[in-house]
Amino acid sequence: MKRHALLMLLLTGLSACSGMLQSRQPATVTYVLRPTVAATTTSLSATPLESLQVLDVVASAGFDTDAIILTDLANRKLDVFAASRWPERLPRVLETHIQDALRARGVPVVHDAAAPFPARHTVRVTVRRFDAEYRTPSAVPVCRVAFDVVVAERDSRRVLAAFSVDQAVNAEANRMGPVVAAFEKASSMALGAVADGVVTAVQGGR
Repeated sequence: MKRHALLMLLLTGLSACSGMLQSRQPATVTYVLRPTVAATTTSLSATPLESLQVLDVVASAGFDTDAIILTDLANRKLDVFAASRWPERLPRVLETHIQDALRARGVPVVHDAAAPFPARHTVRVTVRRFDAEYRTPSAVPVCRVAFDVVVAERDSRRVLAAFSVDQAVNAEANRMGPVVAAFEKASSMALGAVADGVVTAVQGGR
């Protein structure tokens, strides 16, 4: 009986210790990115666009993750916000928003990379930056979004355009809510510029 009581006491103590350890770890918060790109008011009927296919988004080293990235300028290193993440890997999050931005700019049919349907033109987007830049640890960060874009004809593989977009927005405070809001605003501007550049390239190549 004494041995049984001692074992139960030990297990109870271990359980309590485990609970204490878990309680000290903050729960991870998933943040949703909802950029908005205004619909075009220009009629495209004179030069109708064929369908476009958005290829798998590529991320530069360090950005192919669901972690929310920050740059520590003083120490020249990439880091992550603790207990914070995007719903999926960043390239997957952005693929849907790129497609939505192209539709908003008047492209009638936009396919993702897995679609079995033929498309005359392809769009490749590489994420060069998607980070909150800190000059000092206590500073209010600047959220930077930078993409490299290549537009090409599928059959001939002729490159119609290769361009970059780069946007920066100051967060209103050094907290996750304002930081994510700054990412959202910078993304909206960058995605609008991507869509405009793609439409211009395709129409110019006809």
